[in-house]
Amino acid sequence: MAEGGYLTVRTYTSSAQLPVVGATVSVTEQGTNGAKLIATRITDRSGRTTPIPISTPNRSESLTPGQAVPFTKVNIMIDKVGFDRVLVENAQLFAGITSELNVEMLPLGENPDSFNTTELVDVTPQEL
Repeated sequence: MAEGGYLTVRTYTSSAQLPVVGATVSVTEQGTNGAKLIATRITDRSGRTTPIPISTPNRSESLTPGQAVPFTKVNIMIDKVGFDRVLVENAQLFAGITSELNVEMLPLGENPDSFNTTELVDVTPQEL
């Protein structure tokens, strides 16, 4: 039976880390038939989402080297009007762990060509 982990996302802007309220956070998992939506959340007044439950492999699969991958990989899209979109690919979530993703949102410039820009972050696999 699969265990589970949790993901929370905290969005902010500027070096003062001002919260970004109302950002849409979508979490997907890549399957054999394409991407599957796991959850969508809206950030609150502190720039945070509520915890998102993620199905993960059992913890016991991470105790011995050479076994199956002991984490679930998800893609996380963060979008807010007036800010660059952020896409985090291959974020790794483990059983029994609440992972927090801190995302700096960059305001869009006044240049219309910068609209619909996506910042891509690709997480490399864990060395287990």
